Amino acid sequence: MNALIDFQAGRLAALIGRGDMLGMRMFMENMHIPLDVQDRLCNEMHTLSDPMRVASWLENNGHSMIPERLTY
Repeated sequence: MNALIDFQAGRLAALIGRGDMLGMRMFMENMHIPLDVQDRLCNEMHTLSDPMRVASWLENNGHSMIPERLTY
C-alpha cells in the first residue's frame, strides 16, 4: 500500500471509531470516492475497525460498480 492509502485509511478508521458518519461522508467526498462505494463502506463499517482493514477494503472495493457512461 502507498502512503496516501495509509493516510486515508487511518483517517477513515478514526472517523469509524468515533461513529462520525457525516465526517466519513465528507472525507470520502473529498477523496472523490463514488457514492455507491461510499454506501458500501458505510454498510460494512462495523467490520472495519483498524486502519489496515480499511486500507485493504479501499484497495479491493474502491472502484465504482456503476459504469461511467450510462447507455440507453
